[in-house]
Amino acid sequence: MKVEDAITRIRQETHDISKEYSDERCLQFINTATQQVASLLIGAKWPVLVEETTIREGDSIPKNYMSACGTYPLAMTAGTVHITDPSVSAVKFRYFATPAVIESTTKDMPFNHDAINDIIVKSAVLLALNENEYDISQDTNIVNALQQAISAGMS
Repeated sequence: MKVEDAITRIRQETHDISKEYSDERCLQFINTATQQVASLLIGAKWPVLVEETTIREGDSIPKNYMSACGTYPLAMTAGTVHITDPSVSAVKFRYFATPAVIESTTKDMPFNHDAINDIIVKSAVLLALNENEYDISQDTNIVNALQQAISAGMS
């Protein structure tokens, strides 16, 4: 799914015929929803969100880092990585990371899995409606149930 298609769906589902929400604002909704859904998937240890890098003493924590995949001789303090085993100069490090922020409407949505992208769009719709103080409690319950189902199904 393309981001521009997701924005069209957000506008349709919020009945935004006057384009009250700019493309940039819709991108913000999509990015927030993406981070929410990715956090659930990371909690379920979904392997698609695993990244790998080589860490050396004093390196910065990897971009979009959320948690390590396993145990490593590393300590992370104030955004800096320290190797705790003095006999090791570099560590191949596997970690969970959230997707990069989407900055363009011409890009693809962050996941290849259509159901996950659909949940992201629905969550973005709820964020937009909530901003305008609509009662979204019923929709929120549905999306929460779908997020839990996806989270459970991906583990």
